[in-house]
Amino acid sequence: MLARENRGWDSPPPMNSPTEKQTVGIFTGGGIAPGLNAVLSTAARELKANGHRAIGIPDGWKGMLDVSPDAIDLSGMSRRELHDLLSAGGTTLRSSRTKIKPDQFSKVADTAKAYGLTGIIAIGGDDTLGQARQLHEAGVIQALGVPKTIDNDVVGTDRTFGFESACDRAANMIRDMRTDAESMSRVAVVEVMGRSAGWITLHGGEAGGADITLIPEFPIDEQTLMDRINEVYHEKGANGRPARSAVIAISEGYFGEDKNDKDAFGHGKMRGAAARLADMIKKQTGLGTQEQVIGYQARNGAPKAHDAVFASRLGAHAGLLACHGIYGRMVALRDGKITDVPLAEVDGGRFVTEDLYDKETMGMRLVPKNIREQIQRTRDNLDDASKG
Repeated sequence: MLARENRGWDSPPPMNSPTEKQTVGIFTGGGIAPGLNAVLSTAARELKANGHRAIGIPDGWKGMLDVSPDAIDLSGMSRRELHDLLSAGGTTLRSSRTKIKPDQFSKVADTAKAYGLTGIIAIGGDDTLGQARQLHEAGVIQALGVPKTIDNDVVGTDRTFGFESACDRAANMIRDMRTDAESMSRVAVVEVMGRSAGWITLHGGEAGGADITLIPEFPIDEQTLMDRINEVYHEKGANGRPARSAVIAISEGYFGEDKNDKDAFGHGKMRGAAARLADMIKKQTGLGTQEQVIGYQARNGAPKAHDAVFASRLGAHAGLLACHGIYGRMVALRDGKITDVPLAEVDGGRFVTEDLYDKETMGMRLVPKNIREQIQRTRDNLDDASKG
């Protein structure tokens, strides 16, 4: 155990011997995502199977500021109890958006010592994992990270668990809103979670059949957008009749954040993107509108099968790293494989690029731009070869 009195804050903790018995604290920080319980379940199962101990720390980083009576001895749970967590929604450990300040580092060290921890597995987004990196590099506590966010915007991994489940829920709502829009001859505006990255809106919009998808990475000129809405609304089908409806998927952060209302990490609150766009459409086109907000229901409930298995694999990998005393890593998906990368690579800001979003059609590029260009170059080379 690393105690403040025998170690400074200027270098990472040493790696433990693979034969040393580990006592690992596992916690979830930030907003919830389908699959959180699956991660802590399999991480704990891996530790227990290898003779180590896993302790569930409640309330995210808040639980590392003082010993909590609600801490759970995960290793004491039966195989069935741990496995049953896999498909449960939310987090049995609870969560919080607590931010650890430098003057609280000593409290974290003291709490870790009181819990008897060798290290921790932090499950969270870039804020939670950024804190894990800081504390690990400062020598406060050895840390491993598992990236979590339905927004899918953590740098260092190709995908985060919970994203697929959120996309599925968004797609269902967008699909259902077309029924209402067509019946009432209106423009339906569906707001989807996504502060600064439009991944859920992009994928949910495509799967749900949205006519227009608007994401924070690519703001559209207002008049261009109104022209496109009119075009979709009046587009004629095979029977010669106009559609007389349109469905728009819009990210909650499309119009930006409210900088006057921030959380502990400096993120501004989102304020009614769907309502704002609907009002704009009514005033500028005269078309009737309706709004639907896909809020926290996108991240609630049990994970879909894909996310449950994906999260389970991430948790097991993190647990195995801890079993061998390997810390300072983040479990990640890279090129279709579960692996681990330096915790130092953790960052926010994994955004949708023009490879996947087309500003002209205002929707997903089903063939990424770079692949399309590559195919065209191949075609040109074949043509040149045939001429030669």
